[in-house]
Amino acid sequence: MIALNLNVSDPAMLVDRSTAAELLAAIRSLDTWNETALKVANRLISVWSARAIASASDREGISERQRLIHYALNRANSMATLPDEFRYRWQEASDMLEARRLNLAHANPETQLSRLHVDTILRLLFNAANHEMSQSELANRLDVKLTSGRITQLIGPLEGHGLLSKRKRGRDNLLQLTEIGRKIAEQEDRKNGTTDNHYPERAASYLRDFRKSA
Repeated sequence: MIALNLNVSDPAMLVDRSTAAELLAAIRSLDTWNETALKVANRLISVWSARAIASASDREGISERQRLIHYALNRANSMATLPDEFRYRWQEASDMLEARRLNLAHANPETQLSRLHVDTILRLLFNAANHEMSQSELANRLDVKLTSGRITQLIGPLEGHGLLSKRKRGRDNLLQLTEIGRKIAEQEDRKNGTTDNHYPERAASYLRDFRKSA
């Protein structure tokens, strides 16, 4: 395999001339990240991820890009030299790929109901005007302080499993509950803030009934 040069002046020239495997090999050979290599890797990861997500059914492409991003984020040298700006960008791309992968594998909302903070997120969106809220406002209204990266990790699977939708609004994301998300959140809201340890089981029961009537 010919080594991919990450020090080119125009990364666009590599988009259609190189592969994820070649980029992975090039990243492995880096001693440390430099500005040019970051620019090239970022362009390739962004474009290739967007193409995989937009594809009708590119499961192999999604998995390949997820492996690439995982290595780029977690290689030993990246832990020390990868700037947070690129770490957040690539983590978001990975989350979007994961959401698309889950969507292709058939959404299964039940698996999300017992995750930490999910019930709170659903209630906050349910009680918001039009059942929608910006991602930044949601982060501010959670009971605990979470990083933007952690919020993105929580939202990605909820979108992928059909509980909410997400669209860009300026530099922020606007989150909105789907029909299934609204029904589940309504059940939670009726508790009037009381603790219910059986919430995941009740919500899953609703989903089964919803699918039977669909």
